Amino acid sequence: MEKKYKFTKSNTLAVKGIAIFMLLGYHCFSSVERLYGANVNFAPFAQEKVMEVCGWMQQCVGIFAFLSVYGLTLSMKKQYKDLEFSGKEATLFVVKRYLHLVFMFLIPYFLCFGVTYGLGYHRYNNSLWENVISAFADILCVGRLFGTRLLIPTWWYLSLEVMLIVFLPVVIVFYKKFGWLSVGAILILGTRWLDMQNPMSMYLFTAPLAVCFADQDIFARLKAWNPLRVKFLSKIFKIFCSSVMIVIMCMVIKTDWGNKQFGFLLGGIIPAVIIYWAYEFVIEIPVIRQILEFIGKYSGLIYYIHTFIRGVWLTDVTYSFPYAWQILLFVLGVSIAIAIAIELVRKVLHLKQLSGMIIGWVTGWAERTL
Repeated sequence: MEKKYKFTKSNTLAVKGIAIFMLLGYHCFSSVERLYGANVNFAPFAQEKVMEVCGWMQQCVGIFAFLSVYGLTLSMKKQYKDLEFSGKEATLFVVKRYLHLVFMFLIPYFLCFGVTYGLGYHRYNNSLWENVISAFADILCVGRLFGTRLLIPTWWYLSLEVMLIVFLPVVIVFYKKFGWLSVGAILILGTRWLDMQNPMSMYLFTAPLAVCFADQDIFARLKAWNPLRVKFLSKIFKIFCSSVMIVIMCMVIKTDWGNKQFGFLLGGIIPAVIIYWAYEFVIEIPVIRQILEFIGKYSGLIYYIHTFIRGVWLTDVTYSFPYAWQILLFVLGVSIAIAIAIELVRKVLHLKQLSGMIIGWVTGWAERTL
């Protein structure tokens, strides 16, 4: 009997774990400037090659965006049969998901704000009212969206997350009406009109792709695909093809010409292929799977705080280690330790229950009012 595959929540966590390693590789080693003048040993590899590959790891952003939309689509599919919902229901869903994002960001924000200013680093350095507005925009996860100053540049992704949440019901309605044609239409519009120098635009194509993949269970279907009729040979064939695709697409998108001409397309396809590649070949390996799932569990918090560790709070300590792998493990270890502490604080404060009550009150009021 043919095995039934499913891209599960545990698989999602494991892929997020891989994306975290990519994130740290990109932020720690993708350029000489990111070494802060330290003499880092990349043995047994050449520094130039490591930095080139770490530059490709910027695609971790697309992976996070893709998985976010993928999960939200499954949530809507579970809540609304056949993804059929009214405008009012879509609005309530967006409000609920947005408020959940904000509440889960509150403790990381105030922790990072307090430690940063406590150490004497003034990240908001404009006029009083500009600083207040910037801080408020950060808390609401819309700093990059409105162009205010961010406490740390890495938090631009929160604005992308908000955009994906807001546009998701629209993309789903378009998809339900036109199917895969909607993907082509969005691709044409995005390629023609969006600025690929803006990261807020670069990863928007993940949205229609993730909706289609989630609704049609594409990852599981690809894993079950047996093109050569022999499972082992098919596995080799698929790993070769997907690996070649990833390398070629990453090389193309890192060129000015490739990013300008195909950035919108590749910003969606590369994350999808990497997720499939990881699902097919990496996250089933014993021990490695459990480690990746553990890291993936804290991926959001690691994303929020890791740049403070390597670039603000502990820069000298971070780059005092002689080897690149030691630097990466140090940043990862400290980030996980802080993430675990934040989760404990959330539990002590009953933040999940409290936020659930507030979100329930707000959505209840909105349901009665809209």
